[in-house]
Amino acid sequence: MKLELNDLMGLCYATDQLLADSVALGAVIQQAFSEEFGFLLDDAIIRGSGNGQPLGIMNSNAYVSVAKESGQAADTVMWENINNMWARLWSKSRMNSAWFIHQDVLPQLNAMNMPIGTGGVPVYLPATGIAGSPYSTLFGRPVIEIEQADTVGDQGDIMLLDLSQYLMIDKGGLEAAQSIHVRFIYGENTFRFTLRTDGQPIWNSPLTLYNSSTTVAPFVLLDERA
Repeated sequence: MKLELNDLMGLCYATDQLLADSVALGAVIQQAFSEEFGFLLDDAIIRGSGNGQPLGIMNSNAYVSVAKESGQAADTVMWENINNMWARLWSKSRMNSAWFIHQDVLPQLNAMNMPIGTGGVPVYLPATGIAGSPYSTLFGRPVIEIEQADTVGDQGDIMLLDLSQYLMIDKGGLEAAQSIHVRFIYGENTFRFTLRTDGQPIWNSPLTLYNSSTTVAPFVLLDERA
């Protein structure tokens, strides 16, 4: 494994008049860039190319992908999918794992049933049904909605991840600098934000269980259901 610091950089221009008239603008700019940098880093952890940026889980060889059920309809999530994903998670990752989903997946989770005889029972909703709040957990692990996930039906719409098995490095944190010289003749201040970082999964391949042919990993994805 080799990690090299790469620069994530953002620039913003603001006129002298705007800064003078809006005393809090500098703080607003800093907050906005901090939030956007966080969004981009989260996206890189999921799908980064590894070229000048972190290597994302989906572009690595560190995950296992669970196949859809036979005859499963497109753009659906079934109880069997969730059960099979949990079975392919490395057992030592279970206490650190979380489900990461796209918001489009929520209707599928709310309607998901565990078959029992000729009927079924809700998996994600509490006993009071839609009158109560969803448990927001599956197998006791939190369900977290993120924009970086793919839409329902695509690989990456629902992921079971132990992010303690993803190694991230940075140096110095988010650095902010301001200059009046870059666009001096335009009467503008330049704000520059820089973060030096890199990351990749600790694993380079799934693990084959002892006395079994089953492969497990700390990162589990559900295959496309088209």
